[in-house]
Amino acid sequence: MKTEEISLEVMGMSCSSCVGHVNAALSALDGVSKVEVRLREGKVLVEYTPELVDEGAMIEALREAGYESPPDAAA
Repeated sequence: MKTEEISLEVMGMSCSSCVGHVNAALSALDGVSKVEVRLREGKVLVEYTPELVDEGAMIEALREAGYESPPDAAA
């Protein structure tokens, strides 16, 4: 299956512990193959399989982990 990459804004990250939480939340989703958290930029790059997971599921996983990502956060 073909993978795609998306960059999402993540609000509320302030330390390395936050990076770990964001990484774990997204990595746990079926269809996510790579997560790269950029703390200084307040963003996360996600490589994923669109047939298995979508942006909405990623945003929901971030919210469940305690972080906000605006619905139009994809860059």
